[in-house]
Amino acid sequence: MNIRLISILLVHFFIYANGQNDKSSECEMNVKSMSYLDIATQMIKSAKENYHTCPNTKVKVLDCEEILKNGYNASKVYTVWPKSRVLNGKPVDVYCDMDTDGGGWTVIQRRGNFSRSKDYFFQDWQAYKTGFGNVDKDFWLGNDNIFALTNQKLYSIRFDLKDVEGNKRYAQYDTFWIDDEEHKYTSHIKGYIGDAGIVMLMKANF
Repeated sequence: MNIRLISILLVHFFIYANGQNDKSSECEMNVKSMSYLDIATQMIKSAKENYHTCPNTKVKVLDCEEILKNGYNASKVYTVWPKSRVLNGKPVDVYCDMDTDGGGWTVIQRRGNFSRSKDYFFQDWQAYKTGFGNVDKDFWLGNDNIFALTNQKLYSIRFDLKDVEGNKRYAQYDTFWIDDEEHKYTSHIKGYIGDAGIVMLMKANF
């Protein structure tokens, strides 16, 4: 209701300002218009300050980086809303790594010692399309989900590797996104840093 009233008042202000007698100079008209705009600005500001939202409304964050910026710094599962999923009401549950390299990383795959069979990741196209596994353990987030996440803004990707002896390596790329299913989920990466080698570049498209 407040917003509608302000809209009507704004229209009246402009009509009044532009409907003065023709003898007024353009400068005088502008001064009067500015004063009306100042009043309208103050009214809008006041309306915003007194506008009440639903108490149960939650902010729909895009990714783990936004979650970290909102003050949540625990590494665990969160719900995120890629831009393309807001209207159809399909959020994505993701594991957020808030510890590695400053935190805010949205984890898209994990492979570890979770008593899975050696061929657990030998899945078909549909499984990789929708995702499989448990985001707390071994999992693949799903190509459709990764497409939705990586095509809403610029992202980096990081690969953290650890062998059976505990040796660690990493590879990070400044730019990363994938195409949709129609384009076979082709990956795009560039801008390597790290100590794990750049073998990924041999299979990536730019």
